[in-house]
Amino acid sequence: MQSNGYKPAPLDLNHVKLTPNQNTLVERLAENGHNVWARDRVRQGWTYSIVQDILNKRNPRLVPYNLLDEKTKKTNRDTVCAAVRTLIGYGYNIEPPDQESSNSRGDKIRVFRAEKSYAVTQGKWYFEFEAVTVGEMRVGWARPCVRADTELGADELAYVFNGFKAQRWHIGNEPFGRQWQSGDVAGCMIDLTEMNIMFTLNGEMLISDSGSEMAFKDIEIGEGFIPVCSLGLSQVGRINLGQNVSSLRYFTICGLQEGFEPFAINMKRDITMWFSKSLPQFITAPTDHPHFEVLIQCFSQIISKYQFST
Repeated sequence: MQSNGYKPAPLDLNHVKLTPNQNTLVERLAENGHNVWARDRVRQGWTYSIVQDILNKRNPRLVPYNLLDEKTKKTNRDTVCAAVRTLIGYGYNIEPPDQESSNSRGDKIRVFRAEKSYAVTQGKWYFEFEAVTVGEMRVGWARPCVRADTELGADELAYVFNGFKAQRWHIGNEPFGRQWQSGDVAGCMIDLTEMNIMFTLNGEMLISDSGSEMAFKDIEIGEGFIPVCSLGLSQVGRINLGQNVSSLRYFTICGLQEGFEPFAINMKRDITMWFSKSLPQFITAPTDHPHFEVLIQCFSQIISKYQFST
């Protein structure tokens, strides 16, 4: 904290990991940055020399990027990498041009939903969603038949909150609530007695422009509802269905007192979650992973065991 009250608080980028394509972009931007620097030096009258001579405007780095020493390359990369990670941290999508015609919005959004058999048709239910990044993400409730190739809330099958743009979505969108920041937790509540859906942010009820706490009202039970969320490219969120009630951060503040129950309360097994396969992702599973183990026997007998995680 400075004497004038200023305390630097840069964006937390610990969660931002670059994809191989994004690392390739960093390398290209670093090379272009070097070429811009070299062009400007040449225009100022600098020439190449093995030894730097500032007085006579001679510099050993006036060479093609691939001939630079690794220390200089790393400096260029680090600067560009910080800029790219910052953009991603603010919710921007950075991806290479798609050479195929399938690069539609549906390919850029991954939809997650609970298994259909868990749909609720009565009671008052609550779950939470933490926005690790702040970009395009939506969360809320949907019919069990919700489509993975349609934006959540673009049709009649989902009732969701978009914290990136402070909107509620159901057959279109309207302004609602306020924007979330990194680390904020959205509470998603559905009351199948009063037939309404509400959202909170860090334990505070979100309201519409008219001052109503009801994000959606007069909903029909139909075939019931399941928790659902969608994430754009490079976005990170954490859904907590409340199997461990104590892990819910704001339930006692805005759920318990109103008679809501955690969606996964009293469930001994984890709820099965399905997600759209347009954006496959692979991560290394720990050797002691509690849920997934795939045994594969190849004819060559070389590969005997793989593990995976989603």
